[in-house]
Amino acid sequence: MNASPRSRPLPNFEAPSRTLLVVEDDRATLSLYRAGLKGLQGFRILSAQNGHEALDVLKHEAVHVLVTDLDMPVMDGFNLITKVGRLYPQIPVIVMTGLDETQHLNTPLDLGAVRILSKPLRLGFLMEVIRTAVQAEPVGLIRGLSLGSILQLLAWEQKSCTLTVKSEAGLGHLYLHRGEVIHAAYRNQEGFPAAYEILTWDHPDIEFVETCRVERTMDLPLTELLLNVALITDSLGPNPAATPEASPGTDPSAVQSGI
Repeated sequence: MNASPRSRPLPNFEAPSRTLLVVEDDRATLSLYRAGLKGLQGFRILSAQNGHEALDVLKHEAVHVLVTDLDMPVMDGFNLITKVGRLYPQIPVIVMTGLDETQHLNTPLDLGAVRILSKPLRLGFLMEVIRTAVQAEPVGLIRGLSLGSILQLLAWEQKSCTLTVKSEAGLGHLYLHRGEVIHAAYRNQEGFPAAYEILTWDHPDIEFVETCRVERTMDLPLTELLLNVALITDSLGPNPAATPEASPGTDPSAVQSGI
C-alpha cells in the first residue's frame, strides 16, 4: 500500500546562510547566471548591473561572495574591486570577463580579486569556485561580548581591522587603525553619525578582518567616543528601537563636539 501524500516526510529545505552578489551589465547574461546559480545550495542570490548598483546593495546587505564583470557602464569592475577591497575587505571577489589577459593584465588580482575566470564558463565550475572562496574567507565571528568591550580589547592590542556589525537595526561597518575608530558607515551615513548609530545597537553579531584601508574621518579617542555613546543611550531612554536621529534633543554631532 502506497503512503498517502500527508504521511510522506517533507523535503528538508535549508534557509540560505550565505549571500552571493552577481554584477553583470548584460541583462540576458545576468538572467542566465541568476537562473543557473539557483542550484548553489545555501546561497541567496542578489544582482546588480554595474558597480554603482553593487555598492548600493553592499550598504544594506551582508554579502559573502561577489562575482563581477569588468567592462560595465557607470562604474566598471576595476573601480568596484578597488572600492570593495577598501570598504569591505572581508568579501572575496571573483571576476568573470570576456577580456583576455592582454587586456586586463591581471590587474583585478593586483586590486584584490581572488580569481579571474574567462567567459564563457561552465556554471558548475563557477559554483565550485564560489564555494571555495567562501571556505577561504578570512573572517572572524564574535558573539557574546558587547561592541564596546570588543573595541576596548582591540584598542588595548592596537589592532587595525574592519568590523562588520549586524543587528536587527541593520548592517554597519567600523574601521579601526591601531585600536582607534577612524571611520564608520551605516547605510548612507558616514563618520560620527554612523558610529553613534552602530554603537547603540544591542547584542550585535560582529565579523572582522585584520585590515583597514580607509581614510580617517574621525579623530576622537575611544574612551571619549564610548562616553558619548553612553550619553546618547541614556538620552534615548528604555526604548531600544529609538535612534539618535529619531530621538528629540539628541544630536550626535553635538555630543561629539561636547556641546
